Amino acid sequence: MKKCPECGNPSYDGAPVCGNCGYKFPKAKVVAPKKEDIFQKEPKVEKKSNDEDTVSIIKNNKLIIGIILIITLIVICGIVFTGSTNHTSKDNSTPIIQSDNDLLEYKDNDFSFKYPASWKSVNRTDAEHPGAVFFQTEDNVTIEYYNISNDAKSLKDITQDRISYAQQKGDYVELVQTITLDGRNSSNMLLENANGDYTRYVSMFSDGELYVFKITGSSENSITSESIESTISSADIA
Repeated sequence: MKKCPECGNPSYDGAPVCGNCGYKFPKAKVVAPKKEDIFQKEPKVEKKSNDEDTVSIIKNNKLIIGIILIITLIVICGIVFTGSTNHTSKDNSTPIIQSDNDLLEYKDNDFSFKYPASWKSVNRTDAEHPGAVFFQTEDNVTIEYYNISNDAKSLKDITQDRISYAQQKGDYVELVQTITLDGRNSSNMLLENANGDYTRYVSMFSDGELYVFKITGSSENSITSESIESTISSADIA
């Protein structure tokens, strides 16, 4: 119930006017209940820029590329330097083969010789001389070269030891002679092996180092051919 402000007459709450004096009651204000806005926007979350990461990646890539380029240049320079010094250094333990028209030059430290380009370098081994190298001619003659240290007093002693060793194996000594190679006395020995093949030893001895050509073929003529004689004659100790 509500009272009229003019006459004090009571009226029901929903009465528009006072029943006694006719006073118009003011309309009541309707307050709408608060509702949650389902479309309320979520607060914006600023995304971190990827520019910094991209720049870092680019910088890292540039660094890697730069390192690769530097390594490549070092390798190339090393190859060029090695190639330019191998042909002149006598301390290089790796044998060097140089081309000169129809001849190839073999160099091993302070020793060298020239041989025909038609000779083939073959892969063989010598258990007694692990560092030996092998060549083969068109006639299937094998030329073995090796260099070893020897504490013998003279080439004569070395030759005598070789004769004794050959005789023990049953080889026949056909020829033993002293020849001159590179202005030095050298030994030339020809053996007929027990198996029917022929072996020739040509040896040079200098400052405790023994340089040997061991030539093996099916006949005496094959191991004394012109190309073999020329190769032996070109032997040089620097």
